[in-house]
Amino acid sequence: MKNKASFSFYRAVCLVSALCLLFPLPAAAFRAGWPVLPDALSAGALAGSAVLLLLPISEEQGKVSFWFSLGMAAVCSGGIVAALPARVWLCGVLLLHLLYCTVRAASRYSQLRLLFRHVAVWYNVENHARMYYSAVLYLMVACFPAAGSPAWARCFSMSLSMVLYGLLWARVRTGRTGLISPSKESEIRELIQGNLRTVPPQAGEKTEDLAKMTRVYERVSKLMEQKRPFLDADFSLSDMASSVFTNKSYLSKTINILSGRNFSQFVNYYRIRYCADLLRKDPHLRLSAVAMMSGFHSTVSFNMAFKLNMGETPSSFKERLIAERQLS
Repeated sequence: MKNKASFSFYRAVCLVSALCLLFPLPAAAFRAGWPVLPDALSAGALAGSAVLLLLPISEEQGKVSFWFSLGMAAVCSGGIVAALPARVWLCGVLLLHLLYCTVRAASRYSQLRLLFRHVAVWYNVENHARMYYSAVLYLMVACFPAAGSPAWARCFSMSLSMVLYGLLWARVRTGRTGLISPSKESEIRELIQGNLRTVPPQAGEKTEDLAKMTRVYERVSKLMEQKRPFLDADFSLSDMASSVFTNKSYLSKTINILSGRNFSQFVNYYRIRYCADLLRKDPHLRLSAVAMMSGFHSTVSFNMAFKLNMGETPSSFKERLIAERQLS
């Protein structure tokens, strides 16, 4: 499968953001001469920040973000060319931003099943971060200095606007939300990608039975992590039972209770982790080859398992990795 990421909506939105940041500067210089008024840089930074907040999070598609970013750029450039006060066209930018957030919310909550997946933890963190930064942006536009304000007020507004833009740009480059510590974010990501305990142990199980199951489960986890038997497409429940010295029925029960998945889902989880690692090392690998290398019999089962475990399709995951490398 050839890579089709020659045009990346992700990169396009970042480019539009940079244009919104810089466009007010030559316009202000043309009208008032150099040095450029702090208002121009402040307004550009706020408009660019609004565009950066359009970048899709988690499973959201980039096309919607791209079209809204073009709309914001049109409002920004149109207001500047028409010599409108910055506060006026910034309000137009925020109206589009509010409409964008409404569209995203309607799309998300129309798919209720997604809200109850284990990856919803990270979705909520990203959503809260976007809402927080949006609230800060709206407040800064509301407090934008009017014509005739003291120079210190204008410079202060410019400084805060540039700080906000810098924070959002760092958020784009690093993937961090900036609201919680990096260690806590890493812990949440590991919980999503590495924790198989999606359901609690059954209440009816006796303590000694759970202790025995836990020991078996630890042997299974060690086997999967160290020897990677899942890379064999014909790896079966019988093979695993023989490797950890137990019988098939007990092993199946153990995996179901302690991981919340059946044997096939359990094995596919490890295969998808392996696939993701391969793509992170080389995003230009063919997806069909990655599927075969990871133990899948077909690309259909690979695509379904990838979407279930990663919350996005293999092609979108691959394109995002390529775009991130090109930006870095």
